[in-house]
Amino acid sequence: MFSLLTRIIWLRRSKWQFLFAGLAFAFGLTIMLTAFEAYLRINKAMSEQKSKGQFLLVNKKITLVNTLGLAPSSFSQEEIDALGKAPFTQRMGYLESNKFQATLSAKKFISFSTMAFFESVPNEFLDEPTPEFRWRRGQTRLPIVVSQDFLNLYNFGFALSKNLPQVSREAIKLIPFDVTIQGPGGTEVFEGQIVGFSERISSVLVPPTFMKWANQNIAQKKEELPARVILQVESISDPSIGIFLQRNRMITDQDRLQLGKTGNILDMAMKVASLLGIVFLSLAFILFSTNFRLILAEAATDIKLLIELGYKHSLIRLNLLVFFTGFLVIMLIASSFGVIEANRYVLFLLHGQGFGDGKNQLPIAALTAGVGFTVSVVFVNSILIIRQLRQIA
Repeated sequence: MFSLLTRIIWLRRSKWQFLFAGLAFAFGLTIMLTAFEAYLRINKAMSEQKSKGQFLLVNKKITLVNTLGLAPSSFSQEEIDALGKAPFTQRMGYLESNKFQATLSAKKFISFSTMAFFESVPNEFLDEPTPEFRWRRGQTRLPIVVSQDFLNLYNFGFALSKNLPQVSREAIKLIPFDVTIQGPGGTEVFEGQIVGFSERISSVLVPPTFMKWANQNIAQKKEELPARVILQVESISDPSIGIFLQRNRMITDQDRLQLGKTGNILDMAMKVASLLGIVFLSLAFILFSTNFRLILAEAATDIKLLIELGYKHSLIRLNLLVFFTGFLVIMLIASSFGVIEANRYVLFLLHGQGFGDGKNQLPIAALTAGVGFTVSVVFVNSILIIRQLRQIA
């Protein structure tokens, strides 16, 4: 019966405009969903960068003059004041490095020994609060926070070359280390334990209280001006940061600055693409609905005749809804294939700009949004169909 109704209703109706509107709908949906998925991935990558915070490690540029010992690599008080007063600086902290010799060794589970270096930074500049990262004079346990990069270097470099076991974050926290420090003030041995990791600072961090005590009592050195500082800025993509650092012969992680700028550009581009997709999709939706209503208006005489012949109003309405829904589902499937292929290309481009790992992933969020949007379109047009059928009847 459905096939008979379909033939009668769609007989002598031009389907090309309807098909064109449907294809435009699918094309607009593909553009919008692809831009939406790319926007989500950029946001995710930027969020991962923001997990490091809007923080930058800054040091002076090392030249041959520094190598020959003719100039210090530490900041002068004037340079520190200039950094602190810079318009992009919200907070500034100093990284203090060890002036004593340090050796780190492990005997349980992993057998190795190596010379080590330490730095300290105020606790408020750590990635996340670490209650165990405290030290008081007389305490033999020394808490340590290491860079995630260092753990990766150990697992995929040092461990493989020395035939040592690879360790996870959780496992390495359970391994005790002997930390031996020595200098003019004598030798001390501490039981080191890794209590946290940092994505923000590539270093081996010890509590500031320990560093001050060890530099003063073991190294017997007076407090010096820092060679590295950490800045909290409003946005790492601020172009004035790079200009200021270059003018003052200072350097930072250029990749992070460039990634921030690229992220902002891509974010804006995806917003524009999404907006264009929405506009295109809206126009296609209007064209699609208008053509469908026009076809219903043209078929008004046939629909009235069917009702007079005894066909129920609800059956005709169901026939139209099934046809309309089926057509939209076909357009959604076509659009979904387009989104999957476009997403693969977008992932490749984003990986080339430093966003994501380049692995192909299904655009689940975009496909879900496409299904939700199509259901909404079916719902809205169902109401229009019901109203127009009532007017015809």
